[in-house]
Amino acid sequence: MRCKYFSAGKCRSCDLMGMPYNAQLQGKLRHTRQVLSPFGKGQQITWLEPFSSPQTAFRNKAKMIVSGSKKDIRLGLAPTSKHPRGVDLEDCPLYPESIRAAFAPLRDYLTRLGVRPYQIEADKGEVKNVQITSNPEGELMIRLVLRSKAALNRVKNTWAELREVLPHLEVFSVNIQPEHAALLAGQEEILLSDERFLKMPGVGAELRLAPNAFFQTNTAAALTMYQQAATWTRTIQPQTAWDLYCGVGGFAFAVGSATEAKVTGVEMAGAAIEGAKASASATSGEATSAKDVPENGQTLVESTPHFITADATKWIKNQKHLETPDLVVVNPPRRGLGSELAKWMEKSGIPHVIYSSCYQPTLVSDLQRMRSYRLKDARLIDMFPHTRHVETVCLLSRKMV
Repeated sequence: MRCKYFSAGKCRSCDLMGMPYNAQLQGKLRHTRQVLSPFGKGQQITWLEPFSSPQTAFRNKAKMIVSGSKKDIRLGLAPTSKHPRGVDLEDCPLYPESIRAAFAPLRDYLTRLGVRPYQIEADKGEVKNVQITSNPEGELMIRLVLRSKAALNRVKNTWAELREVLPHLEVFSVNIQPEHAALLAGQEEILLSDERFLKMPGVGAELRLAPNAFFQTNTAAALTMYQQAATWTRTIQPQTAWDLYCGVGGFAFAVGSATEAKVTGVEMAGAAIEGAKASASATSGEATSAKDVPENGQTLVESTPHFITADATKWIKNQKHLETPDLVVVNPPRRGLGSELAKWMEKSGIPHVIYSSCYQPTLVSDLQRMRSYRLKDARLIDMFPHTRHVETVCLLSRKMV
């Protein structure tokens, strides 16, 4: 893939740009196999076929810094000494057409709004960034991040103009981020649209994404991970399962679709749990119809996960009265499980763990603390082509299993 921004030296985010894609994938796979080989505990690890991502138009979300001036809005990278007015990335080939088509209308809207882009060095201005998310149907969610509420009423009174030129705009919100810091968003989210969630595909349920909830950047890669978890679950056939760091419920619904197990999802981000509960409610409602009962007689209601808003580590420490589950799925942030949770897992007696990791160094650290587990199956998910980042999904079982 060729990129004019990379060729011109304006953007270096894709540091493997120019390397043939198959060489990228094989290099990532070699490294992953090397760092994880010790955790087979002397037995052969089954390496499944790596997920090969589309090379272009795979990102479902664009996070664009707003720079320039009120009359010359730019959407892309923040200003630097080399590019003091910022770098416009509206033609980035990583975004699908549904997102790329939204940039010009959004830029025109911000120009009419007449609000000054935020200037980092001077700590002045109001509009910090915009975040655009698209589902495979081309429906959009737009989040406008402001420094303060000074322009909020102006946005409230005019944002409907965007819907006139972007008819697939479903969700629109304003986020207030007052800090002079490298933070993409703040704590206060103000929803302006009637629709609260953007629907995203899942396995076992249609997922619902709020503006301030996390979802994997590469939709096809996310679905592959969920499908892999469902496949492993069918082999394990657990009676109970926990999904820690469950987010909007992607893994929880996948596990629920593959077994009659009672599934509990735990996530500390309230916006993500609201979406997960909305998906669970919709899924339960669909199951009331006889046509939704699968051939095996298991209704969707029976396998619909239950979701709890809580910190995963604190929650598990209070579960002494609950029976140890047969399966735990963990999909932690970049920092990994951490010492406390990994050590609890080691002592828990839980027979099977599905671990989805976005950062291999912390995956290795966690596995070193979980020595009773053997890495049986693993799969590399190329979530971010043209970069060195990968997602790794692993099936762990206690050595006696």
